Amino acid sequence: TLKSDGIDAWLLVAPTKGINVWCAAGGGHFSTDTGVSILNTSGIADMVDHRRLILPQLSATGINIWDLKKRTEWEPRFGPVDIKNFADDLRKEATESKKQYRSVEFSLCDRLVMGSNLAFSSLLFLIVPLIIASIWINGVYWKSIPLIFLLSVLSSLLVFRLPGGPGARKGFSLGLLVAASFVIISQTVWILSPWETTGWTGWILLLSTYIGYEQPSWSPLWRSDFKELILGVKNTNIEVVQDRCIGCGLCEIVCPANVFEFHSDTKKSFVINFDACQACGACIENCPNEAIKNNFEAGVCSCPTCGIINTVKSLKTTRQEKEDQEPVASDNCRHSGTCECGGKEHTQRQ
Repeated sequence: TLKSDGIDAWLLVAPTKGINVWCAAGGGHFSTDTGVSILNTSGIADMVDHRRLILPQLSATGINIWDLKKRTEWEPRFGPVDIKNFADDLRKEATESKKQYRSVEFSLCDRLVMGSNLAFSSLLFLIVPLIIASIWINGVYWKSIPLIFLLSVLSSLLVFRLPGGPGARKGFSLGLLVAASFVIISQTVWILSPWETTGWTGWILLLSTYIGYEQPSWSPLWRSDFKELILGVKNTNIEVVQDRCIGCGLCEIVCPANVFEFHSDTKKSFVINFDACQACGACIENCPNEAIKNNFEAGVCSCPTCGIINTVKSLKTTRQEKEDQEPVASDNCRHSGTCECGGKEHTQRQ
């Protein structure tokens, strides 16, 4: 893209373990420390005669632009969300970049890809229960696999058309639509028994509701918060404290959902689209005067996938901390097994 647009620039690649920019930044894999390390170890300072650095906008959840500037000789700023708009963004000042270049989109093609990923993820969680259930319910395993893929793809493709809020409510709406179609086909084409029809109808509704709950964690537009996805209760709170706002406008630049707007007359930023807030934390990370009042933490996700990953990480951390606190015998310790020397001849792991 850079070459085809005629842009003469060096591209620094960050090691994010194969994770996309947004998730890597939110998960701590793409941080200010990462940026400092790349700049110091790549030798880029000897290759160019300027110190202009353009960062991916979606890295703002993990990179503090003020801290990066302070720790290096570079003048960093955030570019557009999508690299296809990089050339146009480069021709303008950061504050003049078109708003649509700084907003995350969820196109039909993207939704189709996300739907496939959602299906594989859901199948990963449900495969063991389905195999066990197939012992008593004949065919539930192999019949549920295409059903999962169908519901996942439809959930992503129709997400803007389905009634209800993002999450379980949209999933239930889709379930009603698919279940109604199934009942008609089962009674006119397949001629299933009433019990089979009832059982599969309930399973479609349950499965679709679960997929609807999981779907926002695969989309870039909604926060995966339990209360919002299940109960429909807006659990996110964010506002700009006017007395602390210095009018830098950076919150508007880094926000991928157009939550903020900078007023040129007051030289202050305001929250204008509260419902769109995804709690990514980019504005909080980069506010130089802590003027963003909120009730959430950056990068927190309550979807099933992240729930399991975070639980495993927490258990590993707890186990490691426990091991670090256990006394270790020193070279001159005369004891073996359970030592009762009171730690006098032992060293402590640091």
